[in-house]
Amino acid sequence: MATKSEALKWLANGHDITPIQVNFDNNGHASKKPFLSYATDKVDKLWVLSNWKRTYAIGLVLSGEDYTVFDFDSMDVLEAFKKEHPVIMSGVHEKSVTGRGIHVYFQNNEGLTQIIDIIHGLDIKASKNNYVVVDPETDLDEVTELPEELWTFYQKNKSNGYKAPLSNDLNDYTIHELDMIVDGFGAEGTRNANMSLLVWTLFTLGFSKRQVSVVVELANERSGLTDSEIEKTITTSWRKWNNGS
Repeated sequence: MATKSEALKWLANGHDITPIQVNFDNNGHASKKPFLSYATDKVDKLWVLSNWKRTYAIGLVLSGEDYTVFDFDSMDVLEAFKKEHPVIMSGVHEKSVTGRGIHVYFQNNEGLTQIIDIIHGLDIKASKNNYVVVDPETDLDEVTELPEELWTFYQKNKSNGYKAPLSNDLNDYTIHELDMIVDGFGAEGTRNANMSLLVWTLFTLGFSKRQVSVVVELANERSGLTDSEIEKTITTSWRKWNNGS
């Protein structure tokens, strides 16, 4: 976790940060929960001096224009990726809060947005108001531009994962994924994928796990997915949403 001095250092370096509460289950999985509504409740020096607790981790709130974070679930995933894309090693590396995952930072000079599971075990964090829990010792002054090879990888594979809508879009009342609440999850063969898309959309909109479960059950009245399918998807997605791993 991070001290007040470490949080103040990140603020002084011009970063938008937010306090993150981190808890671990019996299997070592980290559950991460922002203490504040970080998209609107901004932390300043006075807040840190008055309220920061040593139990908080530093959440770096992304602007959508500053950093792209390649978030690997484990060193094994990174090593496999490196064999095909050795240029990944040119980014700034840090261990995740669990100690198992790896974050690799580049400048977001190509306008990347968040993609969950772009390949198995790898998320891209880049959209406005994404956050990533940082190691207080990480030095982002050394971050370089995104290599062209990784931009090509992103373009080639981005359709494989789940894309969270940009925060700027949340005031647009034409979020078509919400139509599934009344229309169901579509034709057989697409229902699980569409259900997952609705789950991720609801998390992005700020719904809790319990609220998502209620909404998905309502949408499922027209689709007939099993309770176990729904529970597995929501639980796994919720862990990813809070963990990044």
